[in-house]
Amino acid sequence: MRTMPIIKSAKKKLRADARKQQVNQKIEATFKLAVKNFKKDPSQEALKRAYSALDIAAKKGVIPKKRADRKKGRLATLVAIAVTKPAKKSTTQRKAKNRSAQKP
Repeated sequence: MRTMPIIKSAKKKLRADARKQQVNQKIEATFKLAVKNFKKDPSQEALKRAYSALDIAAKKGVIPKKRADRKKGRLATLVAIAVTKPAKKSTTQRKAKNRSAQKP
């Protein structure tokens, strides 16, 4: 169990730390949500929101700058994969194509 500080400046520091912790948790939750939403539906707009949230978190010191850069790089590769990867044809389209090919 933690004991309450006795010195006045230590009490102030404890209160300040609690306030900063709330702010940091809010910023962290924001960038995690932005990244999660991006991973669900990778698009340029979602990527922009995720970049912005990561930049803010790095600027405020919630996460290190290099970690934000690494995450941004990995998100960018996900967009590149999503754009270059062709959409799969549905099974009904393939069946219809096969039937039409069989009828000469």
